[in-house]
Amino acid sequence: MNSLQKKLTLYASGFFIILFLSIALIIKIEMERTVLSFNRSMTQQLVDAKSEQISYWFEQRINEIQSLSQKAVTQNWSKQELIKEAENLAQLNKNSYESIRAVSNSGESFSANSPSFSIVDRDYFKKIITNNSEYVISKVLYSHSNQAEVVIILYRIPSIVDSTISYLAAAVPIEQMNKIAKDIFVYDGTGTLTLNHNQPKSKDKMVRFERSIQAMPDWKVQFQVPEKKLYQSLRNTQNAVLIVGTILGIFFLVWLYLLATSILKPVKQLQGVMGKVAAGDESLRVTMKRTDEFGQLGEHFNQMLDKVYETEQEKKEIELRMIQEQVKPHFLYNTLDTIQWLAASHDADDVVELIEALSLYFRLGLNEGKEFVPLSQEFKHLESYLKIQQVRYEKILNYEFSLAPDVANTKVIRFLLQPLVENAIYHGIKPLPKQFSTIWINATNENNQLKIAVINDGLPISKEALTTIRDNLFYHQEQNRIIGFGLYSVYHRLKLTYGKQSDFTIESNQEQTKITITIPLEDET
Repeated sequence: MNSLQKKLTLYASGFFIILFLSIALIIKIEMERTVLSFNRSMTQQLVDAKSEQISYWFEQRINEIQSLSQKAVTQNWSKQELIKEAENLAQLNKNSYESIRAVSNSGESFSANSPSFSIVDRDYFKKIITNNSEYVISKVLYSHSNQAEVVIILYRIPSIVDSTISYLAAAVPIEQMNKIAKDIFVYDGTGTLTLNHNQPKSKDKMVRFERSIQAMPDWKVQFQVPEKKLYQSLRNTQNAVLIVGTILGIFFLVWLYLLATSILKPVKQLQGVMGKVAAGDESLRVTMKRTDEFGQLGEHFNQMLDKVYETEQEKKEIELRMIQEQVKPHFLYNTLDTIQWLAASHDADDVVELIEALSLYFRLGLNEGKEFVPLSQEFKHLESYLKIQQVRYEKILNYEFSLAPDVANTKVIRFLLQPLVENAIYHGIKPLPKQFSTIWINATNENNQLKIAVINDGLPISKEALTTIRDNLFYHQEQNRIIGFGLYSVYHRLKLTYGKQSDFTIESNQEQTKITITIPLEDET
C-alpha cells in the first residue's frame, strides 16, 4: 500500500511539474510574442509622436513663411517692404526665428539690421536651384551672432519680388526642437546627428527605433534603448509566475498526500475483505460506512458476491435436475438392445427402427458426460428425437434441417436444441391436431456468428404470453408454467456459458413462431 501511495504521489508530482513547466513555457512564448511586441509598439509610438511634434513645429514655421511670401506677391511689395515685413515677423516670434532674410536670384541675402552677404556657395542654395522643390532645409549651422545652432529654411517665392528677390531664408534655432525631442536623437538629411549629441555608451545590446520627419525631407528621429529593458516586464512576470507556481506546488503536494491517504485507507479495507473471500470465506461482506464512490464500490462488491454465489447455486441445481432427468446409461442401453433383438426376431421392422432412433437419441444426448459437442452431432441427436416424435404425430408433424457446412464442426453446449423442438411440438403443433405443421431447424454463419433458428408454423403465441415469456427469461423466473424448465434451461445455460456474447430471441405471428440463438462462432476442425 505504501508503494501505491508513493507511485500516486510520484506520478501526480511528475504530472504537476510537467504541467507547470508547460504552462510556464507557453506563458514565456506568448509573452515574448505579445508583451515584447507591445513594448516595441509603444516605444515606436513614442518615437512617432516625437517625429510628428517636430514635423508640426516645422510646418508652422513653413506656413508662416509661405503666408509672408504670398502677401508679398499679392500686394506687390517692393524689396524694402518685404525685408521690413520679414523683420517684423522675426521679432514677433523671437523664440521661433533668429532672423528672416530676403534672398535674390543671384544668392545675395538682405536684412534690415545687418549687411547683406552671399549664400551662393552654400549647399542649401545650390540644392534649391537644382531642383523644383518649394523649400529646402539646411543642415545644422552655427550662428555666431547668437552663438546658437540653427537650420535655414530656404523658401521659394512663387513670383520674383521687385525683379530681384526670389527666396526667403528663415534661420530657425533648434533649441525648440531639443525641448520636443528630449532623449530622442535627430539626424539631418546628411545623416549627421543634430540633437542630443551625447549618445549613451552602453555595453548592452541596443534596439533602435526610427521615424522620418514629414516636414523635413531626409531628416529622421531615432531612439535607442537597451534590449534588456524591453524584456524587463517579461522577466518580472516570469519571476512572479515562478514564485506563485512554487507556492502552488507545495500546497498541491500537501493536498496530494492527504488525498492519497484518504483514498488508500478504504482501498486497503476492501483489499482485506477480498483476500478473505478469496481464501473461501463466503459469509464475509464489506462493511464500509461511506456514501461516496468507495461506499458504492463496497456495496457493488457485496452485490457481485451475492450474484456469483446465486449463479453458482443455480448452475448446480440445473445440472442436478438434468442428471435426475437422465436414466442410468448402461442399464438403458442394455435394455434397449434386448428389446431391439426381440423385435427383430419377430420381424417388427417399425419397432426396430424406433428403438434404434431411441438408442441413438440417448447415446448422443448423454455423450459420455461431455459438456460441448459438434453442431453436426447435435443435429443428429435432434433428428433421432424427431423420428421418435414423428411416429406418434405422423399425421401432423414434419421437419426439415438446414446445416451450413462451415458451421457443422462448431462446438456448442450439449442438449441445446432438443428442448426448443420439444417446446415447439407440445405448444405449437400438438394443439392443432387437424393441421399438418412443419418444424424448420437452420444453422448458418452470419458475420462470424453462429445463428440457429427453430421455426414452426403451428399455433402462434399470443402477445401477452410472449411478453410474459420474455420477462420471465430476463428475470430468471423458470417456475412460470408458460415457459417451462426446458426453455428456461437453454436460455440460462447460454448466458452462463457465453454471457453477453450470446443472444436468445422469440418472435411469433400468425404465420410462424421463431426462436433464434446467436453465439460466437468457433470453428474447430
